[in-house]
Amino acid sequence: GINAEYGDSTKAVVSTQSTGQSAASCQLWPSYTSGLIAGMVNVVGTFPINKVIFRQQINSLKFSFAVKQVHKEGLLMLYRGMALPLCHKSVQVGLMYGLFETFYKGLPTDFIADRTCRTLMAATLTGISEAFVATPFERGQSLLQTPAFHGKIKNTLDLRHHLKSLQQWYRGLSAILIRNCSTNCLFFSLRNPLRNALPAPQSRRGQFAVDFLCGACLGGANSSIIYPVNVVKSFQQKQISNIDDSLYTSVKKVLRQRDYKIRKLYYGVELNLLRAFLSWGIINATYETCMHIFSLRTEHGDVYS
Repeated sequence: GINAEYGDSTKAVVSTQSTGQSAASCQLWPSYTSGLIAGMVNVVGTFPINKVIFRQQINSLKFSFAVKQVHKEGLLMLYRGMALPLCHKSVQVGLMYGLFETFYKGLPTDFIADRTCRTLMAATLTGISEAFVATPFERGQSLLQTPAFHGKIKNTLDLRHHLKSLQQWYRGLSAILIRNCSTNCLFFSLRNPLRNALPAPQSRRGQFAVDFLCGACLGGANSSIIYPVNVVKSFQQKQISNIDDSLYTSVKKVLRQRDYKIRKLYYGVELNLLRAFLSWGIINATYETCMHIFSLRTEHGDVYS
């Protein structure tokens, strides 16, 4: 009788755990999906701005010269290479929001009880995961946007003939790890405090505006702070060679190229601030809107029925 009773209790516990895990996985998918949609909307809207910034980064050009260079190439070349960032950014943003929720809820509370520590740990793990997914996409995008390879690399599929090893695909990984981990920690630790500091919205449009402003401010600040790291990353990824310089060596080469003037490391930062402001405003507002829609559908039993 005792054994049977324990057996029934064990089955009940296993059943409850299984149901809990299933419910948890169901609660996580909207984060991934909403992030994916937000990333796609963002890329379509900001790709031309990103292209001008990239030219400023790799060629140390002033804004007016970079715009003239891109304009001279024509509309067809303007959207050359958008397939990779469209895939990359949508997947990256989907992973950023989704993995953060997964890690945050998955970290044992008895191990990390403090919410701030849990947030920073989850954000760091998310940044590391993102970097290993994002680096090959960013590598390919950098080469497709570099004028020197316009005649050599025909399209996205042609990249496989030029990048023949895993090491070549993952050039710039160190810089991307630094960028992702630091910006994720700042974004996720400050997102809720900033939202709470803004006036409480009285309508759905007001909520959209608050989410846009929250994402825009954090994205703009993050992007400006980490801008020199992106300059080094672009320098590493714009070339095809068997020599893979370390991050330290690349930093020295970039500084030498810019006459050791820190000011020149920030060429393009103004436009980058505008792009980041728009980009992260769009991403955060679209994400929160999608999450709101999914939560409404869930309440009415449309999703999990």
